[in-house]
Amino acid sequence: MITINLSVGSRYPVNRKKLRLAAESFLRSHQIDHAQVDISVVGTRKIKELNESKLRHQGATDVLSFPQHHKNELHDFPLPEGIPPHLGDIVISFPEAVSTAKRYGKMVDDQLCFYLEHGLLHLLGYHHE
Repeated sequence: MITINLSVGSRYPVNRKKLRLAAESFLRSHQIDHAQVDISVVGTRKIKELNESKLRHQGATDVLSFPQHHKNELHDFPLPEGIPPHLGDIVISFPEAVSTAKRYGKMVDDQLCFYLEHGLLHLLGYHHE
C-alpha cells in the first residue's frame, strides 16, 4: 500500500489527483509498493523559511526533501501492522512552479509533478552529485 498525504495551500489551484497518481506511479516504477510520503505545496514565504531554518540556505527554492531515513539505513522501528514506512516529506513551492512553467511553456501541474519526482529521488537516496 502506498499512502500519499497531500497538503495544498487553499488558494493554489492544484490537480491533487494528478500529484497523487504521479507519486504512486513513480514509487511503483522504483519497485516500492509499501510506503508513505507527505507532500506539501506551499508559498514563497514558507519554503524560504524552511530552506533557511532547516538547510541553512538563503532564500526561497523550488522543492525541498526531508528523508525520514538515510540511504541503506536499517528500518527496524516497529510500526503497527499494515502501516507503511514513512519515506519522508517533500515541500514544493507553488509560485516557483508557476514561474518555471511559464518560462518553459509547460503546464503548472506538470512542473509540480517534475518537482515532486525530483523530491522523491532525494527521499530514495539519490543526490545531485
